[in-house]
Amino acid sequence: MYKEADFKLSQEAFSFKKDSYPLSKINNVRVKKLSLLDNLGQIIFWLFIFSGAVWLAIPSLESSPIWLKVLVISLTIIGLVFGLYRCSKYAFQIEFRHIDETGVQWINVARFSSKSDYALFEQQSTILKAAFL
Repeated sequence: MYKEADFKLSQEAFSFKKDSYPLSKINNVRVKKLSLLDNLGQIIFWLFIFSGAVWLAIPSLESSPIWLKVLVISLTIIGLVFGLYRCSKYAFQIEFRHIDETGVQWINVARFSSKSDYALFEQQSTILKAAFL
């Protein structure tokens, strides 16, 4: 759970915990509701962590013993459930202007799931928008 002390706004920079972003490089700020597609990378990561090595070790599924098939399928299901559980519902993002050829892009400052955090980040979004507009 986040708290108001995690945010700091000065004349030159916006800080969240240990990260600092110069105000001159921030174009916009938003709190985005994340979809399942936005969390797809994290779901795939946890699937691979739980069952990827076992899938790679099986030369062919048909010739594998039944216990190995059960193991790999159960690890895949556990990885999928764990990945879905770890998904965030919201993200606090800033539109940041980089100094190199990267250009302008949305950066996730924080990801969260609770409604109380949503209210806090909406409040900080309003404060930050007022600072650079």
